[in-house]
Amino acid sequence: MKKLSFLFLLTFFTILFTGCQNDEADFPSSDNPTVAVSTTEIYGAPNRKFEIKATLADDLGLKNVRIQIPELDLDKVINFATDPLLTSYNLSYFFEVPADRGVSEAFVIKLTITDVSGNSVDQNINLRLDGEFSTPAINMITPKEGAVVLLSSSNQLPVNFVVNDDSGIDYVQVKCAALGIDETVQLTGAPQSYTFNKTYTLPVTAASYVLSITARDKFKIPNTGTLNINVVATNEYPAIYLCDQPKGTNLTTDAAGVPMYFHEKTGQDFEFKYYADSNNKEIYFLGQEADFAPHCFGLNGSGNLVDNVTASPIVLPTKGYYKIKVNPSTLAYTVTKYTPTSKVWADVANGVWNDTEALRKPFVSVCGEGVKDSNWDTWNAWVQTGLHLVNNPDNPYQLVGEVTLTGSSVKITFTGQWWNPQWRLIKNGIATMSPGENGNGAYSAAAGVYKVILDTELERAFITKK
Repeated sequence: MKKLSFLFLLTFFTILFTGCQNDEADFPSSDNPTVAVSTTEIYGAPNRKFEIKATLADDLGLKNVRIQIPELDLDKVINFATDPLLTSYNLSYFFEVPADRGVSEAFVIKLTITDVSGNSVDQNINLRLDGEFSTPAINMITPKEGAVVLLSSSNQLPVNFVVNDDSGIDYVQVKCAALGIDETVQLTGAPQSYTFNKTYTLPVTAASYVLSITARDKFKIPNTGTLNINVVATNEYPAIYLCDQPKGTNLTTDAAGVPMYFHEKTGQDFEFKYYADSNNKEIYFLGQEADFAPHCFGLNGSGNLVDNVTASPIVLPTKGYYKIKVNPSTLAYTVTKYTPTSKVWADVANGVWNDTEALRKPFVSVCGEGVKDSNWDTWNAWVQTGLHLVNNPDNPYQLVGEVTLTGSSVKITFTGQWWNPQWRLIKNGIATMSPGENGNGAYSAAAGVYKVILDTELERAFITKK
């Protein structure tokens, strides 16, 4: 009896052991799996992710894929389900190169693909860390974004830009379907810098155009950059801006209010209200928002208003508020100093939040998006004291402060408790208590710290890079 029991147990454990030895016993023999990689050479860089892409297939079923770069401590196994069997798989795996690796280093990525029958194949991919990922830099000289071409003066559109790229430039392209422009300049020798300069003729009818500038570099995996420029061709100025910055200032670095949009318009008569914060304040009028050219209005040697980028500034002799009228067609302007009579929002730095209105004291803070620590809750605007504005000691009609912009689209309402008081920042830097149907304007600005001036008399917000 003991002998029979021994033979039974021996047989049982032999079967069990044999089954454990063969994990693939349930699957018949099959062909080797196949792998097709998107490239045999990948370019990466320190502190940057790269993607491994491959198509895996097996006539019976895939078991797993192993991804190895021993020098970078990468050893990743992706297992596949076997019920049902997976016969194909599109691999897309991202890996970030450690920041301490050098750009001259190179590695081998090893892929091992195993099927359910136990067959394995290897595929190597070269990884280089000297990748170039920046698109060519396009520096637009003219026209600038939002440029105005006054057809009554000229219907010529000069297009002038410079392209730079470290790996060399393959081609540049200028396109505008509405103008029938489709021009490609194929460059030889892969120069690192190229200047495009050509003048196009516009139709004499007023219209808006989008000029598309594209450049591609000569890197093995080419990078392409595109810049779209909006141009307005018109017989009249749609807008005039007041600029108190010196010529040569980059007018695109601030978030809002610089240069300042007009207040009233009748025909080609534009009216501004403006605060000169010092004596002998120098100003210009601009026919476009983003640059001093092509239309810059100032004074000639005889003291007359001219449209010329070499013109001298108009000088406001004393500090204070002014009403300024200008007609860019007749080249007439007037300047009148005045004393504001609008409400002064005093002592906002000592505001008090209280559910009882009689005990409430007004404060002014920032609600919105694209601003660090801000959202659309006025309670948050109250508790985030870093967003609060205070009175300008030199001007009772100005509330001042600082904000940190995050680099995403900026929308702002300057507000007190439960939106009372409130100034909604709509488009063109207008901050008004009577926005009507106008929603919050969306502003683009680089991340960083910005100075804020809310001028309640002008109903303008100036958000300028610190």
